[in-house]
Amino acid sequence: MATYYVTVKGYIKDGELKIDLPENVADGEIEVKVPLVTEQPATSEPADEDERPLTDEEIEELMRPEPKTGAEIAKNPAIGSWAHKGITDSVEWVLEQRRKRRERRGW
Repeated sequence: MATYYVTVKGYIKDGELKIDLPENVADGEIEVKVPLVTEQPATSEPADEDERPLTDEEIEELMRPEPKTGAEIAKNPAIGSWAHKGITDSVEWVLEQRRKRRERRGW
Protein backbone atom coordinates (compact mmCIF):
# COMPACT_ATOMS: atom_id res chain seq x y z
CA MET A 1 0.00 0.00 0.00
CA ALA A 2 1.50 3.31 -1.07
CA THR A 3 1.36 6.41 1.09
CA TYR A 4 0.62 9.74 -0.53
CA TYR A 5 0.55 13.15 1.06
CA VAL A 6 -1.71 16.05 0.26
CA THR A 7 -1.24 19.56 1.60
CA VAL A 8 -4.40 21.45 2.42
CA LYS A 9 -5.11 24.66 4.28
CA GLY A 10 -7.58 24.82 7.11
CA TYR A 11 -8.27 26.40 10.46
CA ILE A 12 -9.00 25.43 14.03
CA LYS A 13 -12.02 26.91 15.77
CA ASP A 14 -13.52 25.86 19.09
CA GLY A 15 -11.21 22.85 19.25
CA GLU A 16 -12.23 21.50 15.84
CA LEU A 17 -10.06 21.25 12.75
CA LYS A 18 -11.82 22.55 9.63
CA ILE A 19 -10.35 21.67 6.22
CA ASP A 20 -11.58 21.21 2.66
CA LEU A 21 -10.15 18.10 1.01
CA PRO A 22 -9.66 17.69 -2.73
CA GLU A 23 -12.32 15.62 -4.52
CA ASN A 24 -9.98 12.72 -5.35
CA VAL A 25 -9.20 11.83 -1.70
CA ALA A 26 -10.50 8.32 -0.94
CA ASP A 27 -12.30 7.37 2.24
CA GLY A 28 -10.21 5.65 4.88
CA GLU A 29 -7.99 6.12 7.90
CA ILE A 30 -5.54 9.04 7.85
CA GLU A 31 -2.86 10.55 10.05
CA VAL A 32 -3.01 14.30 10.56
CA LYS A 33 0.07 16.32 11.54
CA VAL A 34 -0.68 19.89 12.57
CA PRO A 35 2.20 22.36 12.93
CA LEU A 36 1.36 24.89 15.62
CA VAL A 37 2.21 28.49 14.87
CA THR A 38 3.76 30.28 17.83
CA GLU A 39 3.92 33.97 18.63
CA GLN A 40 7.69 34.05 18.10
CA PRO A 41 9.01 33.26 14.64
CA ALA A 42 11.22 30.19 14.50
CA THR A 43 14.89 30.92 14.01
CA SER A 44 17.55 28.78 12.45
CA GLU A 45 19.91 29.63 15.32
CA PRO A 46 20.32 26.98 18.01
CA ALA A 47 18.64 27.82 21.32
CA ASP A 48 20.82 29.48 23.92
CA GLU A 49 22.01 27.02 26.57
CA ASP A 50 20.12 28.98 29.26
CA GLU A 51 16.88 29.12 27.23
CA ARG A 52 16.50 25.49 26.20
CA PRO A 53 14.31 23.29 28.38
CA LEU A 54 16.07 20.89 30.72
CA THR A 55 15.94 17.19 29.99
CA ASP A 56 14.59 14.74 32.56
CA GLU A 57 18.14 13.51 33.18
CA GLU A 58 19.39 17.07 33.84
CA ILE A 59 16.53 17.73 36.26
CA GLU A 60 17.22 14.46 38.07
CA GLU A 61 20.92 15.36 38.40
CA LEU A 62 20.07 18.83 39.76
CA MET A 63 17.68 17.33 42.31
CA ARG A 64 20.32 14.89 43.62
CA PRO A 65 21.54 16.23 47.00
CA GLU A 66 25.27 16.64 47.50
CA PRO A 67 25.66 17.74 51.13
CA LYS A 68 28.95 19.29 52.23
CA THR A 69 30.74 18.88 55.53
CA GLY A 70 31.42 21.85 57.77
CA ALA A 71 35.09 21.76 56.75
CA GLU A 72 34.18 21.85 53.04
CA ILE A 73 31.87 24.83 53.64
CA ALA A 74 34.56 26.67 55.60
CA LYS A 75 37.07 26.15 52.75
CA ASN A 76 34.67 27.74 50.26
CA PRO A 77 36.30 30.93 48.90
CA ALA A 78 32.98 32.78 49.25
CA ILE A 79 33.22 32.41 53.04
CA GLY A 80 35.09 35.35 54.49
CA SER A 81 35.15 37.07 51.12
CA TRP A 82 35.12 40.47 52.80
CA ALA A 83 38.51 39.91 54.39
CA HIS A 84 40.19 41.74 51.48
CA LYS A 85 38.20 44.85 52.52
CA GLY A 86 39.68 44.75 56.00
CA ILE A 87 36.48 43.50 57.64
CA THR A 88 37.44 41.18 60.45
CA ASP A 89 34.26 41.43 62.55
CA SER A 90 31.06 41.46 60.51
CA VAL A 91 28.84 42.54 63.43
CA GLU A 92 31.10 45.48 64.21
CA TRP A 93 31.16 46.44 60.51
CA VAL A 94 27.33 46.48 60.30
CA LEU A 95 27.08 48.62 63.44
CA GLU A 96 29.62 51.05 61.97
CA GLN A 97 27.67 51.26 58.70
CA ARG A 98 24.46 52.02 60.61
CA ARG A 99 26.24 54.74 62.61
CA LYS A 100 27.56 56.34 59.42
CA ARG A 101 24.12 56.22 57.79
CA ARG A 102 22.52 57.90 60.81
CA GLU A 103 25.14 60.67 60.66
CA ARG A 104 24.56 61.23 56.91
CA ARG A 105 20.81 61.41 57.38
CA GLY A 106 21.01 63.52 60.53
CA TRP A 107 19.18 61.10 62.80
